[in-house]
Amino acid sequence: MKISDIVSTQRRRLGLKQYQLAEKTGIAPSQISIFERGSSGMVTTNLEKVLEALGLHIVYDRQSVQQRKARACAHALISHGIHDLRTITREELASAIGDDDLLLLPVVSDELYRRYCRSEMVDETNTWNHFIKLVHDYMLEEMDSVYDPERIIPTIVQ
Repeated sequence: MKISDIVSTQRRRLGLKQYQLAEKTGIAPSQISIFERGSSGMVTTNLEKVLEALGLHIVYDRQSVQQRKARACAHALISHGIHDLRTITREELASAIGDDDLLLLPVVSDELYRRYCRSEMVDETNTWNHFIKLVHDYMLEEMDSVYDPERIIPTIVQ
């Protein structure tokens, strides 16, 4: 998903019109429109203003974010009595932990995802499969009583 798509989706989720976002950021409405269409990029300072106005932040350490989310997912699944990840869809997982951001994790291809579900194959270029492998590892860790609840860091809500 492109940053322009994320901005557009979040703006709509918040019920803002482009002109309202422009007013909040001091950026011309036409610039926001062009950016959201993907016709042009946006200078970093303006992008930061837009993201801030929408309650979004750029996360540079994707690995630690994935690990925190995976650990939270593992804990929530075990709490819900779910021990087999092959029985739950991405949508159900996102709903169980109340985090729609999981739906944004890219799956390189449906075929890779289906193969993963059958064989638990992990391809780290496939972000979703890698994430599910992390969740699985943390579930095993928690079930083996190696789990340390202090290591769960709450997800920052937008």
